[in-house]
Amino acid sequence: MSARFLLPAAMLLLCAALAGCASSAERQAEQDKLNKRAETHVLLGSGYMQRGQLEVAKQELDKAYQLAPDNSRVNSMMALLQWRLNKPDEAARHFRKAVAAEPPNPEAWNNYGVFLCELGKIDEALTWFQRAAANAFYRTPEEANLNAGVCLMKKPAPTVAEKYFREALRINPGLPGGLYQMAKISLDSGQALSARGFIERYFQAAEDTPESLLLAVKIERALRNKNAEASYALRLRGKFPASPEAGQVQTLSGARKK
Repeated sequence: MSARFLLPAAMLLLCAALAGCASSAERQAEQDKLNKRAETHVLLGSGYMQRGQLEVAKQELDKAYQLAPDNSRVNSMMALLQWRLNKPDEAARHFRKAVAAEPPNPEAWNNYGVFLCELGKIDEALTWFQRAAANAFYRTPEEANLNAGVCLMKKPAPTVAEKYFREALRINPGLPGGLYQMAKISLDSGQALSARGFIERYFQAAEDTPESLLLAVKIERALRNKNAEASYALRLRGKFPASPEAGQVQTLSGARKK
């Protein structure tokens, strides 16, 4: 058979391939449009969730899910909403879709780790925290390390947790959660002076909380610095008079006087 008879068949194959490419490109362009529309609803839903308007948030996220049911961000936010609504099975289903989607979504991995940790699945949670922290495109790997440490404290495994807290602080030296946790671990291990250093750095980086002020009271008490202890105690009672921590300070003060 001569080449001139093969040419039309080859041209037909080429045309078919080009048509397939065009069709694939069109499908991708359409999906990109749907993802952008879904993203708008995700942002709206996230805002409503932050304001506690969960019913309206669900309406927005349902619209996002209808547009892009396989989108990782859509499923991750839907999972967080279902978690807030106390529907762990639904939350788990959406989290699994979020972490399996392409392209990789390390933020979803971190959120899934927090979810698993809340369920007591510490080792499984740790795997997702590690994956998130190791991803080069994850913008806040310190958060994944901090969450891993906090999760490990539930075992408790403070020695292993400390490694994650220190890594979080290596990445972000002013991370309040890391500083607070290191102050707590240091005090518990008898290193009160080191604990003071961490809690002072914490107060430079974050607002006062009842928990942080009570910890500061305990640190200064361990260091036998009565003036600093009294100062932190006064600050705690002045800012958070109705808190359980303020009540604990009263108990500590009473025990000191006896």
